[in-house]
Amino acid sequence: MAPPRPTSMHPRIWIIVVLAIIGLGTLSVRLAKPASPERVLILDGTLQSQGKEIGPGLVTLLTDCLEVCSGATVTHAPALPSAADLKRLPPQTRLVRFHASRSGELLTLTLEWNTVSRLLADKPWAFDAAPPQPPERALREVVQHWPLAIRYRHLDLLIPKNSAHVWSLLEGMSIRDDRAATDHLTESEQLAQDEPNCATAWATLGDHYYRSLWVQPEQAGIGLNSRTHRAFKRTVTLVPGHPRATFLWSMMLTDMGNQSLALQILRDGVRLRPGIPDMYLGIAYAGRTSGLLENARRALIRRSDLMGPLAAPSDWFAETTYLYLGDLEAFEGELTRAGTVRHDANLLFYQGYFSLLRGQPGQALDYMRVGSDPARLPTPFRDLCRVYRAYLEGRSSDGLLVLREIDEIRGKLRIPDGEWTFKEAEAYALLGDADRGVDSATRAFVQGFSCLAWYEKSPFLEKVRRHPRWPMLHRNIRERQALLAGSFPPSAFEP
Repeated sequence: MAPPRPTSMHPRIWIIVVLAIIGLGTLSVRLAKPASPERVLILDGTLQSQGKEIGPGLVTLLTDCLEVCSGATVTHAPALPSAADLKRLPPQTRLVRFHASRSGELLTLTLEWNTVSRLLADKPWAFDAAPPQPPERALREVVQHWPLAIRYRHLDLLIPKNSAHVWSLLEGMSIRDDRAATDHLTESEQLAQDEPNCATAWATLGDHYYRSLWVQPEQAGIGLNSRTHRAFKRTVTLVPGHPRATFLWSMMLTDMGNQSLALQILRDGVRLRPGIPDMYLGIAYAGRTSGLLENARRALIRRSDLMGPLAAPSDWFAETTYLYLGDLEAFEGELTRAGTVRHDANLLFYQGYFSLLRGQPGQALDYMRVGSDPARLPTPFRDLCRVYRAYLEGRSSDGLLVLREIDEIRGKLRIPDGEWTFKEAEAYALLGDADRGVDSATRAFVQGFSCLAWYEKSPFLEKVRRHPRWPMLHRNIRERQALLAGSFPPSAFEP
């Protein structure tokens, strides 16, 4: 016996069903769209402990708590913005400032807050006075009472359980110098052992390992078996998408030439916490060095949108994405903005480099002379300024000697940094040594720098592009960039 045939449905009913499905689909898309993150501007405070400034550590810890627990977009300012600047901010931006003092093992911590709209209407600051109490309790009370919703229950994984450990953590988190971080490694390692479930302790240890790679690399090891890698991985295992650890981890991996893994963890991070500006800085760095320039460009736009009109330029590096895109006007704008807050050898090198690109050798020489001043802190970019200065002064043989010295020193480092090695390749080619230029360009590729556009367009690399080994190198760069582009389309990093 044949099975019964289904009865036909009236055409109007079909239309109603289809429209209902479309309506439900639209509703689900709207529901799935992440809410806009709360915006918080922290006015940096101060805190002394046993003669040491640990205010920066406290600000960083509070920032971690805001980003992790509330998914907030946090920016910083040294002081209250002017009325004119406040009017440029979104009205509901929360302004936060803290007052902290230490008495023995106790912490007095009060957070004042206001919103831009309230402040412009002369409304008073809101605050709750808190008595001196153990620091772990003071921090928890502040987080639990601030005027932001707690979306993620990770607070117990961010704050040590022991008072002495909190003070030790704040001291370690206040360190900004690479050598000081290296000197502090014993204390940081001990803290992570004593507080194995404190993600902040592991993130700080990873930060200190990462810094030690530049000055004492044997302390941290290399690659995916390194102590640095394991510390950051432990942090993100405890708190998935931990913003600071994810960013620093991605930076370390990119420096090591592992852009693929860096982009993977950043992709996972932005899906969990789409409102964190530094995540997009990490995407821009890994993207531009991989040749994924559209990814990098979009990430920079997203970062700028999140940080708002008072955004400060990054103090990590000169942003070269626009250079590689060929947008020299935008690159010049980035250099100008960075020049308002710092004048280190890194920035001075790129200002001179840009002047040379624009056909202004006299101005380029001025920058390179300032950047190569022996009184400056010794850095690779100070030495690279010496190389370009020698070239611009007609002393190419001297420039080659300095460049070979740099090569020898960098060969002992555990952080290869292919983007930097590419700068060596340009310098060798500019100074007339095409053989060493192609050697360095090949090494830059091996170290992860795969930005095909700049290999093809950099005017300083012209002699390398005429070298017999160039076609094979060019093909390898093109193939790797294509592979990464297939794995990481720009849509992979959309919030």
